[in-house]
Amino acid sequence: MQLLPDSPGFVRSAALNAEAQNTSTIEAAEVAPAIKTNVARKYTRIIQPGQQAQPLTPGDKLILGIRSQTRPMSPVSWLVSAGLSHLRDGRPHYGTDSGAFGERLGAAALKQSTQSVLVLGVFAGAFHEDPRYYRQGRSHSFMKRAVYAASRVLITRTDSGQPSINWAQICGMAGSAAITNLYEPERDTGFTPTARSFGDSFVTGAASNELREFVADAIAMIRRKR
Repeated sequence: MQLLPDSPGFVRSAALNAEAQNTSTIEAAEVAPAIKTNVARKYTRIIQPGQQAQPLTPGDKLILGIRSQTRPMSPVSWLVSAGLSHLRDGRPHYGTDSGAFGERLGAAALKQSTQSVLVLGVFAGAFHEDPRYYRQGRSHSFMKRAVYAASRVLITRTDSGQPSINWAQICGMAGSAAITNLYEPERDTGFTPTARSFGDSFVTGAASNELREFVADAIAMIRRKR
């Protein structure tokens, strides 16, 4: 079965095929130059086009989930989420004073951290899924990349490279939404608010994948113009 570019099996197979071809060339020419492989760092969240992904154990996935919330950009995400909620006086409904913003910031950090650990670590390990995002890159059309990025919320690959429903993402977002009932105001707890939070997670998850797919291109374009 043909594997798609988001499959760790695809990049491993491509690397092995390239190595085999290089070996044949070496044997024919009776020379032995060093063969370099583009291997992604073990705990990187995004695999770039052409990179070889390293296999992850359940323990590695848990570390990935924790480390993803210790990156310098994570607090920025918390601030943006809390700020938008504060400006709209939306969920969680803590009010609009300075103390309320601090509570929203703590809630945003707790929810995003919980979701990261559950999705990337706990459930990715339980369902044997690869939690990393594999960029398609500019070799594909814009529309194909956009659809692909959004679909990764529901579709993923197993550790062996087979396509699968993204159970880790779905269960992790559901678990994170349910846990908010323990620390958000009573107005925001119960079935309906939790279901709404769960649905919102799909939107933010798809938007995050779009950023992972296209932000590198945007940065490169800005640098070229400079």
